[in-house]
Amino acid sequence: SSLTPQHWELLVLERLKWDLVSVIANDFLPHILHRLPLPADKVELVKKHAQTFIALCATDYTFVMYPPSMIATGSIGAAVHGLSLALSGFSGEAVTELLAGITGTEVDCLKACQEQIEAALAESLKQASQSQQEFSAKTAAYGGSQPTSTPTDVTDVNL
Repeated sequence: SSLTPQHWELLVLERLKWDLVSVIANDFLPHILHRLPLPADKVELVKKHAQTFIALCATDYTFVMYPPSMIATGSIGAAVHGLSLALSGFSGEAVTELLAGITGTEVDCLKACQEQIEAALAESLKQASQSQQEFSAKTAAYGGSQPTSTPTDVTDVNL
């Protein structure tokens, strides 16, 4: 009997030992957010910010050693901190302790991860700002509003 393309794909994946159902940081978000005393109208906002942080971590090699649960937890912590949200009865330090308790991580490790995430964001924003300034400088240097001496109309060219 011949194998279908799906069987071949599964065979190749098995030989390569690729796990297509591995757990990623985004998988932890709903579980952690559900256990946080966030105002109901802020849950989606925190989730969106956390997803952005997770995406940022995926592009930075410094986060390769962190487990997905730590990246998710640190991203939520960074989102709550960055949005200056008040969790009912929890200060900034207590939020970190609460998050560490939810995921069973050490407070110091979580703090370090969250600080690295915030630093990665700051660096990313700095690079984006520099790129924007370089672009603006180039457009100004090449006369964004200045007329050029190069003819732009066929009738302007003298042969």
